[in-house]
Amino acid sequence: MVKAFEERKLSFSINGEEKIPAIEMVSAIQHIQNIIFHLGDYFYGNPSRPKGDFPQVIKDSCTLFVTNIEMGSVHAEMQIGDSQVGITELGTLGERAICATNELIEALSHKDVSKEELGEIIKDPHRLNKVLKEFYLMWPDPQSKRSLTFGFSGKVEEKLNPEQKEVIQSMLHKPVEEYEKEVFGRVYELRVDKNRRIQIDTPEGPIDCNFTADIEDDIKDTIGSIVTIRGVMKPFKGKFVLSIDSEASIERNPQYYLTSIKRDEIEVKLKEEVPIDIEFEDDCYIASNDDLGLLAVQPKMKLLIEELRGQLNVLWQEYVLVDEEELAPSGKDLREMLISIVGAQNV
Repeated sequence: MVKAFEERKLSFSINGEEKIPAIEMVSAIQHIQNIIFHLGDYFYGNPSRPKGDFPQVIKDSCTLFVTNIEMGSVHAEMQIGDSQVGITELGTLGERAICATNELIEALSHKDVSKEELGEIIKDPHRLNKVLKEFYLMWPDPQSKRSLTFGFSGKVEEKLNPEQKEVIQSMLHKPVEEYEKEVFGRVYELRVDKNRRIQIDTPEGPIDCNFTADIEDDIKDTIGSIVTIRGVMKPFKGKFVLSIDSEASIERNPQYYLTSIKRDEIEVKLKEEVPIDIEFEDDCYIASNDDLGLLAVQPKMKLLIEELRGQLNVLWQEYVLVDEEELAPSGKDLREMLISIVGAQNV
């Protein structure tokens, strides 16, 4: 289903004084742009990063362009420059980011808003905290003489309630410096100098992992193996490094579970996880699922998982998004299996 053009639009106004500093208009645009970038990055499936710029694919889909500024006031109309066309109810990446921004503003306007409610929109607490920080910096103070209003998808602009700024502040927390994480991948590099570090090729890309001296022999035994590692992620020079201190933290495990697919560049969580058997041979990963007929060969784990997710999406299009009567009996069986895995709500 093609999303309406209005889904890509937003407008805002600053009122209350005869002269509005230009820097306030620029600041409001920058904060709302950052919010949309964060949401687009989240829906694309990227993990929250400690710092750094957004990927180009996010900028291409979610950058705002001014389409109209009314003279004599601070009122601007903007829209995302996303050139994609949504073919499902999900819409494009930029459209979904715009929609989620609207949902967040509506939720934050309620006196009894809770962080749990916001967590239904953004399930990543680290990402949610970054978005809340942008809202807090943009939101008018109770003492301010100026008001800020936003309108989305061609709807009437709604005023941001200054009394809610304190509520937003109460939901902010200090950025988490450390957090527990489980990663799946292949151990492919070892350093036994004072840093004691291995590198793991994971579906997210390469991850560095530090280990303590007492488990060095156990770590050496895992070189070249596909494993699951549980540890603590700690910030280090602009990125997170996984740290482990027990041999129980690392386990050989050649089976990965697909938990999502991408449709129209938007990550969709699967209702049922899909088990994938993975081997590494002749410098390539070989992954398969016999029930669904999935088979992929790639030199990098990230490319491997992306291909498998792509194959699952193709199966969905070829067996679910078609007339069921056109399918052979075996095709109908596969269709039911896919609906069970992805979820009937996505049909």
